[in-house]
Amino acid sequence: MESESIAFPTNYLPLNQTISKFDILIEDRRWKFEDVERVLGDNSVYVTILRSPAHQFESMFHYMDMRKFYNVSSFETFLQELELGNIKNDRFHDIFEAGRNQLSFSLGLENGDFANETAIDSFIEEIDNKFHLVMISEYFDESVILLKNLLGTAIGQMLYVKQLPRSEETKYKLTEQNTKLLEKWLSADVKLYNFFKRKLVKSLTKNIREEVRVYRKLNTELQKFCKVYQHVTGDPDPSKQFGIFELDLIRSNRHGLLCDLYFGD
Repeated sequence: MESESIAFPTNYLPLNQTISKFDILIEDRRWKFEDVERVLGDNSVYVTILRSPAHQFESMFHYMDMRKFYNVSSFETFLQELELGNIKNDRFHDIFEAGRNQLSFSLGLENGDFANETAIDSFIEEIDNKFHLVMISEYFDESVILLKNLLGTAIGQMLYVKQLPRSEETKYKLTEQNTKLLEKWLSADVKLYNFFKRKLVKSLTKNIREEVRVYRKLNTELQKFCKVYQHVTGDPDPSKQFGIFELDLIRSNRHGLLCDLYFGD
C-alpha cells in the first residue's frame, strides 16, 4: 500500500525486498533498460509506442501549456519564433523533463546527442534490439493486432473506445510548411519515428491486414454499444451487463478503455 517513486528524474528507489520481481510495469518514465530489467527480470516483453513527432510536440505544447517556458503567447507564435531561430531553450524541467525530441529523450537519447547522427543511429539500433514491438500511433489498429499476436491474446481482449479526446478547437492545424519546420527541429525524433514506421508497415502481411479489417468491425460494434448504453441509461460507465454484451473495463485516464468483449447466444 506504500508507493515508491519510479518517475523521472529520481528513477528507481530501492524496492520492497519482500517482492523479488514484478509482472507488469506501465509507467510514464524515461527508459533505461537496466533499471526495468532489474524490476521485471529476464524474458520480459517490451513494448512502446511512437507518434508523428510534429503532432506529438503540438499536443504536448498544449497539454503542458508550454507558452511561459518558450516565452510565447500561442503555438502559432512559437512557430514564428522557431522559424526566426529565436527558440533557444530546448527543454524544461517540471514534474518531468519535456521539450524538443521528446520521443528520443524518453527512450534514452541524451540532449547533447540530438545532432549527432552516429549517436542517433546507435540509439535506434539499441531500441530495435531491446523492444519486441514499437507501435505507431498513426497505425494504431495495425499495431494492436501485432501486439495481440506477440502476446498471444484473443482479438476480443484488445478492443477499445476513445476516451477524453481533445476538442477540435484546442488543436492547431499544422500546415505542410509548419510540419516541415517542426520536423527539421525535431530531426532525431523524425529519424527514430521513420525507422520504426517503415518496419511496422513492412510487417503488415495480407493475413494481418485481414485481422485489422475484422478488428475494426468489432471496435465499431463496441463503440455503437457504448453510445446506446449511455443514451438509454444516462450512465457514462458501460461496465454493467446490457443486452448481449458484458464489458470488463480497465480504466485509463488518457489512453481510452481496454475491454474484454463477450458475445452471448
